[in-house]
Amino acid sequence: MSLEIGEHDRRLDESLLRSLHALLAEASVSQAAAKLGVAQSALSRHLKVLRQLTGDELLIRVGNRMVLTDRAQALVAPTRRILADMSLLTSEANPIELREMRQSFRIATYDFLPRRFFADIVERVARQAPECDVVIRGLGSRFEHYRQLADGEVDMVITIWPELPDHLRAASLLTEPMVCLMRRDHPLVGKPLTLEDYRRARHLTSLEHVPGQGTILDAQLAELGVSVHTAMRTQFLGMAPAILARSDLIFSTGRLLAEDFAEQYPLALVPFPAKIKPHRYRLVWHERTHKNQAMSWMRSELIAAARELAHRPRS
Repeated sequence: MSLEIGEHDRRLDESLLRSLHALLAEASVSQAAAKLGVAQSALSRHLKVLRQLTGDELLIRVGNRMVLTDRAQALVAPTRRILADMSLLTSEANPIELREMRQSFRIATYDFLPRRFFADIVERVARQAPECDVVIRGLGSRFEHYRQLADGEVDMVITIWPELPDHLRAASLLTEPMVCLMRRDHPLVGKPLTLEDYRRARHLTSLEHVPGQGTILDAQLAELGVSVHTAMRTQFLGMAPAILARSDLIFSTGRLLAEDFAEQYPLALVPFPAKIKPHRYRLVWHERTHKNQAMSWMRSELIAAARELAHRPRS
């Protein structure tokens, strides 16, 4: 990447945009230069031009470190979007070479899928595209992750929320029944679980997906005229099996995650006590990245891993 630029050349081109993106991400000239693989002096010249073009300092020194100005903070999302859009102009020119591809795949999701699913994804990427990496981050409310996709903060989302804006695309990953998970010697194990038993029990659930509205399960229970006593809500479902094994709480979730938890702790799976819609996991992405070859490949690997998980033999 060449950073040569004339003193009087004030056009905002791709090279300047990439420098701006690196500077905003690193808040450091030296670290941004290292990230781009260029000389620090060359990037300093680009920063000077960017300051002239934006009419802002972008980076200022506070104590012994550099921080972004308010204007620079406001440029983070649009700069990311512009670069993503520009990449689409040439992304289809030549077939991608997986082993040479350098890409970070950013996926937002809750940990409501089994560990083996995420392990499979990492293994697939490491085997086929070893220069790439995978970033798994938490999922906000459905409105928040819509914004994250639009701003390019994440590349794809795994969600169970059914509603989608028109500018987003989706593919089905998994459909699985809801079950109840509890310790093996729970008082409700060993007899048919009734809806009244379920209502009277104490529950562990995920955090509310939409403040004031609760989870999808809350909405489904409301349709049945049932509300439950939630004794604990957590964003970190990985702690659920240990809690269930030492309490009388009940956790309602998809069968695959319940089976995964039951392999770790002495827990029992019990059929859900009412007719209720299954969990439907969907992979969601922005229209902007629909034809991007790297993202298309990653989506196909996610779908393949989900299908393999759904059809694995059960003991």
